[in-house]
Amino acid sequence: MDNVFEFPAGLYGFPDLKRFVVVDVPGAGDVVKQLVSTEDPNVGFTLVFPFAFFPRYSPDIPEEELVAVGAESAEQVLLYAIASVPEDFRKATANLRAPVLFNPFTRKGRQVILGDDRYGIREPLFQGADRIPAEEGR
Repeated sequence: MDNVFEFPAGLYGFPDLKRFVVVDVPGAGDVVKQLVSTEDPNVGFTLVFPFAFFPRYSPDIPEEELVAVGAESAEQVLLYAIASVPEDFRKATANLRAPVLFNPFTRKGRQVILGDDRYGIREPLFQGADRIPAEEGR
């Protein structure tokens, strides 16, 4: 994915910020990215490729949302979820209710709020992380 995307509607909570750069995270491939505002570099988000963590994730993206980024079908967009990563990364969550669409052809992006209540705004990335036993001696 190339770097800069225009978000005509901004992101939820940041309607005035319209341009964001997608930054690779070393060693993360396409699974984790950073999304940083070019207008306010203090505003940034961690993005995760949700299908890597939630193989059954299958959001129905409304046609008008695809049109808003210049896409004719869902196959023309890349979809990421905004993640919240606390100090204990095992407690990281992803917002599956409001994915972020990227059209690599038009360079437009959009955050979409799904009407589907199957997906939450704080879905644990590591479902079994709390069951991982601590190493002995720690």
